[in-house]
Amino acid sequence: MRKAFTLIELLVVIAIIAILAAILFPVFAQAKAAAKHSTNISNVKNVATAQFIYSSDADDMFLCEFNHDSLNDYGEWQWFLQPYMKNRDIVYDVNRTRTGGDTYIDPKGRMIGYAPNFGVLNYRGGTGMFEVASADFPITTSYGGTQNGRVWRGKSMTSFDSSAEMLMYTTTADSPMYTNAYYYQTEDGQNKEPRNGGRWVNAFVDGHAKTVFYGAYTVPALGGAYIQMPKSITDANRYCANSAVVEGESSDAGGFPTYGMRCVDINALLISLRVPK
Repeated sequence: MRKAFTLIELLVVIAIIAILAAILFPVFAQAKAAAKHSTNISNVKNVATAQFIYSSDADDMFLCEFNHDSLNDYGEWQWFLQPYMKNRDIVYDVNRTRTGGDTYIDPKGRMIGYAPNFGVLNYRGGTGMFEVASADFPITTSYGGTQNGRVWRGKSMTSFDSSAEMLMYTTTADSPMYTNAYYYQTEDGQNKEPRNGGRWVNAFVDGHAKTVFYGAYTVPALGGAYIQMPKSITDANRYCANSAVVEGESSDAGGFPTYGMRCVDINALLISLRVPK
């Protein structure tokens, strides 16, 4: 007699395989997401290491930035740190697929994934790793002719109230200048869901790196645009270099009254006014 599987037996096997697949596929997806997140943690930590080497060559100062959109990379952190990184790939978030960035090194024009801490709300205000931004002035370069731009002068790496609590580099959703400040965010900074499921990576002045959870919010006082900021006020306060009052201009804060307030007070006010997506 010829032996064979019955139809019922085949259906049972197929059903078992389908059940196993339904169980395992989410596990595989989670493992893949965890691997990508580990890459982002490693990347931002390597960026921080390059910054430490740079600072050791620059009298312990954080780097400076000059920006004009037409200059793309030139004058920004990824340009200054490239000799210390020796690897362009670490500047990219593995989950950021947006293109339109500088193509002189990367032909695909991928957007950078990380940025220095520019402080809270107003990216010109001097609450983060930089002093108050300069006023617009013309500068002549060999790359983009004469451009009007601003200069952000880096602070001393020993000037912060707590190096372990001071945010240095983090995930960015901004472009074409890669900043990280609540109000001034363009491109995917206006998304209703932060990239990476809100799991952003932070590197601190003392050298450690960790995951911080961000959310997307609207603040009616800012005109209703989405801003992406830490969910916790403790994490938000790590954008603050010290307890001094804000001296920078408030024009880039949508008229929000930041001048004369402390950084932590701005955070407290924003969090009291923000509305989740």
